[in-house]
Amino acid sequence: MKWLQIGMKLLPYIVSAVKSVERFFTSGKGKAKEDAAIASVAGILDIVEIGTDREILSDEKVADAVRDVMRAVVSLQNIIEDVQKRG
Repeated sequence: MKWLQIGMKLLPYIVSAVKSVERFFTSGKGKAKEDAAIASVAGILDIVEIGTDREILSDEKVADAVRDVMRAVVSLQNIIEDVQKRG
């Protein structure tokens, strides 16, 4: 259950990282932007590791899950933008 709590607490930071990268990382596309957002979230996970005294970043499944959540956030943002443009 503690992992779920950590994941839920990370969600706003993941969304924020995606928004920041979209706004300020104008020269990159796709994978480069995703990697930049992952690096941002990795900094947050470093702090979480210290607070929980656990190694989270070394778990490849966690990194993959964060990447999947980011892709979902970007996809949802794109859908919302398309709907707003049509509306």
